[in-house]
Amino acid sequence: MQYTITRGEKGKIEVKVDVPKAGFEEAYEVTLAKLGSETSMPGFRPGKIPRDVLIGHVGSNKVLNQTASSLISKHLGEIMEKEKLFPIDSPKIAIETLEVSAPFAFLASFTQKPDVKVGDWKSIKVKKIAAGEITDADINDSIKNIFDAWMKSKDAKGADGAKESEGAAGEKKDEGKYIYDSKGNKISVGGEKGADNKQIKAYKIDDEFAKAIGARDLSHLRELVKRDLETIVADQVEQKLEQEIYEKILEIGACEISDILIEDELNRILVRLSSELEKQGTELDKYLAEQKTTIDELKAKWREQAEKNVKVTLIMDEIGKQEKVTITKEELEAAMQGMSEQNLTPDQKADLERYLALSIFQAKTLDLVKKQVTA
Repeated sequence: MQYTITRGEKGKIEVKVDVPKAGFEEAYEVTLAKLGSETSMPGFRPGKIPRDVLIGHVGSNKVLNQTASSLISKHLGEIMEKEKLFPIDSPKIAIETLEVSAPFAFLASFTQKPDVKVGDWKSIKVKKIAAGEITDADINDSIKNIFDAWMKSKDAKGADGAKESEGAAGEKKDEGKYIYDSKGNKISVGGEKGADNKQIKAYKIDDEFAKAIGARDLSHLRELVKRDLETIVADQVEQKLEQEIYEKILEIGACEISDILIEDELNRILVRLSSELEKQGTELDKYLAEQKTTIDELKAKWREQAEKNVKVTLIMDEIGKQEKVTITKEELEAAMQGMSEQNLTPDQKADLERYLALSIFQAKTLDLVKKQVTA
């Protein structure tokens, strides 16, 4: 077997493989023997079917294709291991010659995983800003927004306050069941079904209102709101810290990004947008119409950020590997808790485990970097 490797831009690789006639004939005979042991025919014992009869029964194309498949798998695997090739997509195979008693040749095309340089990331220093204190004014503003949204949802039910409206698909839904606070979070409310407009308009921000949306009283509602606001502010501080770390990582790290990775990230951004729109009760098509744009235009707008996201992910993953970040069996089992109850096929479960393992690896790597670079 002989091969040549052609390297193109952005990790594009072509591997041309030539298998001599003798090599193909040997593989062809192995395939025939395997098919003979697996094939049942009346009047013949397994493995004892005459060659010509077996070929006529299973079809010459099947023998040729299985022979080609075995050779491609064998030789491409050997070449990738020897040449340190790591595809990020499934190789595209083009068979150039496939005949009995003839040389065999094929071309494999794929995108190589980028080489990543992380630089001296441990020299990075980032100052973590303390989260701001939640004031009474912040709590009051948030409760006022919740109250306004709740009143609006109650008014939308109509004069008798008890009618249900039909959704787009004709399903029944209680308009007063959920509201959104000032941060857009969906919260459950326990408004009295059947209250008339006079009762609704009589509400004010007091213990009765607090009870109506699930709190014990107004004091308890203030505690809940303060806790939520503290969580939101803490998350914002953490996000700002991570963003500063990523910006500095990009300054000292380097890697050539392939188009396929950028396109994958653009698709992930699009999925996240669709999910957010769904939470808001709208659809992507409607959003595109309102914004007078297209998916292609959105992707063009996001492309620079998508490229940054991919670079950060690759550099951080390389840091994790260099620092020997590992995932324990216990960590993976904890993440998988409850998942086994779902109706997952073995392949789906394996995919889920790989996804969770990667998520844990990335989270642990980020924590490691934070501890090292935070001043």
